[in-house]
Amino acid sequence: MSDNAHPLAQALADSRRALLAFLRRQVGDAALAEDLLHEVFVKALTAKQTPANPHGWLRTVTRTTLADYYRARHLAEPLDDEVPAPSESDTRLHEALATCLRPLAEALPPLYRDTLLATEFEGRPLRELAAAEGVSLSAIKSRASRARALLKAQVLACCQVEFDAGLVDDFAQRPGATCHPAGYAPTSENPEAPARTAQGE
Repeated sequence: MSDNAHPLAQALADSRRALLAFLRRQVGDAALAEDLLHEVFVKALTAKQTPANPHGWLRTVTRTTLADYYRARHLAEPLDDEVPAPSESDTRLHEALATCLRPLAEALPPLYRDTLLATEFEGRPLRELAAAEGVSLSAIKSRASRARALLKAQVLACCQVEFDAGLVDDFAQRPGATCHPAGYAPTSENPEAPARTAQGE
C-alpha cells in the first residue's frame, strides 16, 4: 500500500480476512459478519486519532462491536478464542491487492473518485467530508457506497479473483486487460510486475 494510505485503512486491509473469519465463527452468519465488519471499518475511518498499534486496536474494536451486538439483542456473548492476527500470507495478499486499488480508484468518475480517495485512502471522516462539501451525511454515505461498488466492479473487470468461503484467496490481472497504467500488470505475488505484451500473453 502507498505511503499515503491511512494506517488504520492499511491495517484493516491486512486484517480483513482474519477479522471476518473470526466474526463468522462467532455469529454463524456470513452476511451478519460482513455487517459487523463494516461497523468496524466505519469506526476505523472515523477514529479521531491513529492508535499506536492499529492492528491491536482493530482486534479490540472488533471484540467490542461483537459484544455491543449481543448486548443490544440481550444475547449471551459466546466465549471463543481471541481475534487472530493476520497470517503472513493474508498480509501479503491484501497488501498486493491494496497496491492495485489506488490506480483503479483514480480512474472512477470524479465525484466518486474524490469521495473514495478522501474516505478510504486519506481516512477523512464521512461527517467531515459532508460538512466540507455542504451536503448531508446520508448523501456522502450513499456516494461512498456507490463508489465502493464501482471500484469492486473495476477490480472484477481487471482481475481474475479467486474466492474461498467468500473471501479473496488469490487474484491476477485478466489477460489483455488494460485497467492499469502502461507497464503495470499486478498479481497477488508480484503487484509491481511489468505488464506483458499482447504477444506474451
